[in-house]
Amino acid sequence: MTIAADARQAFPSRVRAAMRTQPVPTVEAARLIAKGVWARILFTWLLAILGGAALPLTFTLGYAALMTAWEFALRPALDRHFTIPLARRSERQGMWALAAISLVGGICYTVLPFAAWHTNSAVGVVFATAWICGAANHDFVYFSSHRLLLSAVIAPVAACALAAPFLTTGFTAISAAAVLTLAAMIIAAGFLGRDRLFLMEMISRQALARAEAEQANTAKSQFLAAMSHELRTPLNAIIGYAELIEEEPQEAAEDAGKIRSAARQLLSVINVILDLSRLEAGELTLKPERVAISEILEQVRESAAPLAAINGNAFRMTTSGELDEAELDHARLYQCVMQLIANAAKFTANGVIDLAVSREMRSEGEAIVFAVRDTGAGVPASQVERIFDPFVQADGTQGRRFEGAGLGLAFVRRVARLMGGDVICESELGRGSTFTLWAPVQRR
Repeated sequence: MTIAADARQAFPSRVRAAMRTQPVPTVEAARLIAKGVWARILFTWLLAILGGAALPLTFTLGYAALMTAWEFALRPALDRHFTIPLARRSERQGMWALAAISLVGGICYTVLPFAAWHTNSAVGVVFATAWICGAANHDFVYFSSHRLLLSAVIAPVAACALAAPFLTTGFTAISAAAVLTLAAMIIAAGFLGRDRLFLMEMISRQALARAEAEQANTAKSQFLAAMSHELRTPLNAIIGYAELIEEEPQEAAEDAGKIRSAARQLLSVINVILDLSRLEAGELTLKPERVAISEILEQVRESAAPLAAINGNAFRMTTSGELDEAELDHARLYQCVMQLIANAAKFTANGVIDLAVSREMRSEGEAIVFAVRDTGAGVPASQVERIFDPFVQADGTQGRRFEGAGLGLAFVRRVARLMGGDVICESELGRGSTFTLWAPVQRR
């Protein structure tokens, strides 16, 4: 069974019906045929030189010169002055004209192999067989876009294969075997040409489906990016009113606190979703400015300690060497570091979260490096890269044990790479993880 036959069985009948080759317009068919000119001419000259072993060299070279004139002068002139004008008036007439010209060309191309076979020499028979095989493969590649064209060019090749042996040695067992061999070679070329056509159709349709999916994904990202104001504004209002209610008597204040906590959690998730969508849509841009690293660390220190304490964790921060200043988007960098700390706090209970900050020389240049270490659940080695994909946690079990949409680490990696840096994870299951984030200190 051929490759294409196996592939066909993998598709439902309605899909296979949709993938049937559609007729190619005459002008496009003529252009496709023209693309094979150099292949035909090089093949003709090569075999014309080799054919000198069975036929007079002056005859084979003269024949090659005539076919060159046909391909580069006569055939283009016929297409330009005869085929294309007819096609503009009637597509059917234009295609028949193109088929007639192709038939003439096919007949001309069989003159040399027929003459070589008629010499009845071993060299001539081998030469003619090679020519017929090569011509059949070429025809199924360049002319299979339309059945009429394919019939026009393959008919002379088939006629030569059927007639040459019998006209040379008569109706003998040897000539019959030769005819069967040549016919089998032409049929094999047909199978290969059909397989190629089917596989090319599959590739084209897969590429189209992928382009449509990417277009839909871009539209989705643009929609979510445009919804930023509509989603964030009501939540900010809910949080604001909850803070006002908290100033009321104790019972109302407790309920308001729950409202505010849930609203802030929802707002955090929505912010990450919208920022990811803006990244995919190419609408999230960085705003680099000169900033002291110590200012970012002070913000982190104030926010990280209470975040870590929710699960009974201790937060520690250490620095190495002089951190000085850097030219970067400090708001996005702060957001990324806090996402890493929030991730560590979520998967760690009654443990320790360490943040180590340093200024290092890396292959990309000088960078500010943040290493967030925890003593939490850890990540299996097989899942280390997956956790940076959107909506993914370490595994299905942890996805049920720990809350979260699995967006924070995806956001951190994309923003880090947008800044010219990256983030990686080193982890040991049951013993904790270390997430290392770095960003260049100088805008590129």
